[in-house]
Amino acid sequence: MDVIVDRIENNIVVVEPYKGKVMTYRIDALPKVKEGDVLEIKDNGEVFVNKKKTKQRKKKIKKLMDKVFVD
Repeated sequence: MDVIVDRIENNIVVVEPYKGKVMTYRIDALPKVKEGDVLEIKDNGEVFVNKKKTKQRKKKIKKLMDKVFVD
C-alpha cells in the first residue's frame, strides 16, 4: 500500500492513502521521512520511502501549479 506523508506534528507522522482515511505513525517507527514523501508499506509491515514515486508525484504537482499560477 502506498501512502503520502501529509504532515509531521510533535513526532507524529500523518499519512493519507491514495484512497482512504488518514492514518498516523510515530516518527521513530518510520525511516527518515519528510512531507510529500510517498511511503510504501509492505504486507509484512516494512515501510520505506519510494523515491521514484515521490519524485514523479512532485513533478506532477509542479506541472499543475505551473498551469494555475502565472509569473
